[in-house]
Amino acid sequence: MEGLTIAILLITLFFGVIVSRLNRQGLAARESVAGVFPLTPERAMRITMEAGLTSRERLLGVAVPVLCTGKGMKLAFACRAGVMSFEISRVGEPAGAQVLAYAESVAVIRLPEIGTLGAPATSALYLRGTLARNPAKLLRRRERVFRALDLAARRQDRPVDGERVGRRARALRAGRA
Repeated sequence: MEGLTIAILLITLFFGVIVSRLNRQGLAARESVAGVFPLTPERAMRITMEAGLTSRERLLGVAVPVLCTGKGMKLAFACRAGVMSFEISRVGEPAGAQVLAYAESVAVIRLPEIGTLGAPATSALYLRGTLARNPAKLLRRRERVFRALDLAARRQDRPVDGERVGRRARALRAGRA
């Protein structure tokens, strides 16, 4: 009997850790994160469009609509986990872009119907869960975009022999034009 009690406690502890992690990731996905990059807004938008798609979405040719807002441009990437939005606006300097990323909507895990009451899904008794459904997918998408923007900004700012780093600069250094 003691072994069964310990097993139940371990299972409860294990699921508690999983639920806690999902809750923490869901809160992190809902936070808005901003970054300023020394890129033109158009270039930041192209990089965001490319890095925001998964390889499967790129292979299938998923189109990402770009909305022009009063402050700049907005891209929204939808998946089963929710919608991650990126707002790109110009910063004071001519070649500067601010990218703001936030989860516009997060899919949540729905709780089942309440026991023997047989409450239908349209009833007020049907509770909506607060745990996000796979928030790591939204966090990976946001991280991938910011990593690509950071890499592009670092490559642009690092001069090599008076040229910018890139294929053209490497070809010039190697003696090929």
